[in-house]
Amino acid sequence: MLKIKMYPAGNGDAFLVRAGGTNVLIDGGYAATFHGVVSADLQEIAADGETLDLVVATHIDADHISGLIAFLAANESSDKCKVVPVGQIWHNSLRSITAKNTTPLPPKSAGLLEAVSRRGHPLPSSGHPTAQEISARQGSSLAALIHRGGYSWNFGGGTASIRAQHTPPVALGSTGTATVIGPNDRRLDELHLWWKAKLRSMGYSGPMGSDDIIDDAFEFLCAHAPGAHKAKAIALSGGTTKRLEEVYEPDTSVTNASSIAMILELQERRILFLGDTWAEDMVEQLHLLKAAGQSMTFDAIKISHHGSLRNTSPDLLALIDAPVYFISSNGVGHGHPDFEVLAAIVDRAAAFTRHIHLNYETSASVRLAQYSSRNGSEFKVHVGNPEWIQIG
Repeated sequence: MLKIKMYPAGNGDAFLVRAGGTNVLIDGGYAATFHGVVSADLQEIAADGETLDLVVATHIDADHISGLIAFLAANESSDKCKVVPVGQIWHNSLRSITAKNTTPLPPKSAGLLEAVSRRGHPLPSSGHPTAQEISARQGSSLAALIHRGGYSWNFGGGTASIRAQHTPPVALGSTGTATVIGPNDRRLDELHLWWKAKLRSMGYSGPMGSDDIIDDAFEFLCAHAPGAHKAKAIALSGGTTKRLEEVYEPDTSVTNASSIAMILELQERRILFLGDTWAEDMVEQLHLLKAAGQSMTFDAIKISHHGSLRNTSPDLLALIDAPVYFISSNGVGHGHPDFEVLAAIVDRAAAFTRHIHLNYETSASVRLAQYSSRNGSEFKVHVGNPEWIQIG
């Protein structure tokens, strides 16, 4: 049996997949997500005598990795594993996408990087931050915790990157695989160029290769990178809105574009995890897989970027489908998910009933529950389910 838990992670992502002794954690939300809900399940994995086979930090954004920072801080190291043993970790830090720095940092450059690092990770965008959140913000970077903890990082010490068409399918358990479909070379190169340009604009004149202090500053600066401007749907008369194809605008966030996206196959079930990826990149990569004979109907799909209308295009939805969809966000900050995306998912004809799982009630989820598909396709809306969701 394959089961997935979509944790209440505020406006972030945190997913745990369990199937026949294989366990995969994809993102960790905020520190409160780990301490409040994820930790107990990871301890249960350890109590069952199992390992967390794979941990994926899809990209550098506080709403995805702050909970992973809290987890690795509690776990301490690959030798101690005070929470659960970890098989391997995927995380594209600066050392994963550039050569190591061998030039000493001048004092001025070192001071600037230290100032960047002191900013830490952004706190959740609503509510009163807890001591745990403040600690996660001010503590080590995720890269530092992985490195110091001695974990298998991107198949080694973190100097290789996880990217489409360069990372072969990875075996999970006896029959499972994880196939990387994003990011591509262009997006990691663009992230590196953005980082260099940002540092130069701040007056940095030191080397651009990676060492511990530069790697930390890279993570914290990326975490504070501005997101793409949110596209606004245009209301029509009668309170309706335009269709997705009329309002869709491609994402422009370089950090979102660097997201690790993958197809997870366990116990003959195929789950498409899209991180916060750009729709255009996913269409390009998935067309290659389709041409190679792979089905574009999955058992479940985790929609990109919390259901933002800038990351799910009509072309992408014309290519993929599934009976189960996951949309993770409480709507705080950017107002995700966008109703236009939810409507576009259920408006397509299908021979099966679609189940739309949202971990919070939002204005879009309320509206979807009252909506009728344009094609009469059947769908059910599930909101706030904190338990395991069985796939297949």
